[in-house]
Amino acid sequence: MKKVLLTTTALVMTAGVAAAEISFSGTSQVSVSDTNGAGNEVNTHTDLNIAISGAAENGMTFTTSIGYDAGRQVDAGDFELDALEGGMSAAEPSVGIAYNGVSITVDGAGVDDLYNDDVTSGDVAVSGSVGGLGIGLTTGLSNGDNNSSMKLSYSMGDLAVSYASTNNSDALAGADASLISVSYTMGDMTVTASSDDDGVTADPVTKVGVSTKLSALTVGLTMASNGTSDSSIGDDYNISVGYSAGGMSASLAVDEDSVTELSASYDLGGGVNAFIAARSGTTEAGANKDFSAFGINFAF
Repeated sequence: MKKVLLTTTALVMTAGVAAAEISFSGTSQVSVSDTNGAGNEVNTHTDLNIAISGAAENGMTFTTSIGYDAGRQVDAGDFELDALEGGMSAAEPSVGIAYNGVSITVDGAGVDDLYNDDVTSGDVAVSGSVGGLGIGLTTGLSNGDNNSSMKLSYSMGDLAVSYASTNNSDALAGADASLISVSYTMGDMTVTASSDDDGVTADPVTKVGVSTKLSALTVGLTMASNGTSDSSIGDDYNISVGYSAGGMSASLAVDEDSVTELSASYDLGGGVNAFIAARSGTTEAGANKDFSAFGINFAF
C-alpha cells in the first residue's frame, strides 16, 4: 500500500515540469527467530520509503527515492536474520531519468551489478530494448572507479536467453565473471539451463532444471556441478514442492546435503501477512544450517 501526494508547485524545478508525485510506502515486522539452536531472539523492524517521480513536457521522466531502515528482520527466503539496520538506507539516493525507451540511473553509492546484484559496479546504469532484445550496461565515472558490467537478453515466444558479464563479481578482488542462461516454457512446464563462470571456481558451474505446475502445486528439480575440476551435473541438486491457493502459500525443499527448508505464509488481509520459516541439517563440510522463525509482516 502507498500514500500519494501530488503537487504542481513545491517540487516544480522548471517551467517544463507538469507535476510531481510523491508516494510513501513501507513495511514493519515482528518476529521470533532461532539460529543454530542459540535460543529465541525477538526482533522488530521498520522500513519507510519515499519515492518521487515527475515528467517534463518533452516526455522525459525522472525518479528518485529515499528510505529509512531500523531494527532487524527475518529474511524468510534465505532463512537468516538480517544485520541490524539503523538510519537512512542510502547515503546517496539514486536518480533515474528515462526518455524515448532509454533509462539512465545514477547513484554515487553504486548501481547494481548486472551479473551479481548483491554488489555494485560503477555509478551509472543505462538500459533499453529493441524488439525482443534487452540491453544493459553499468560503468564508473568517478575517479578510480573502473567497475563495469553488461547484460543482453532476448525473448521470442516461450524462449528466453540472457548473457551477463562483469569485472567485479565478488566486490573484493574484482574477478571477471560471465553467466549465460536459457529457459523454455511448454505449457505448465519450464526447462532451464545455465553456465556460470564466476571467476573464482576452477570450472564454470553448469546447471539444468525443470519445473511443472500441477493445479495448486509446483514441483521442481535442479541439478548442477559445484565448480571443481572433477565435478559433474548432479553433484549438487535441489528438489522442491510449492503450494499456493487463496491466501496460503508454502514450499518444501531438500538438497544433496539433506538440508531441508520449509516455509509458509498466509495473507490475513489489509497488508498483514503471517509467516513461518524453518531449515535443518548440516552440510557435507560440517556447517550447521539450523534456523527457525515465525512472525508477522505489516505493509503500508
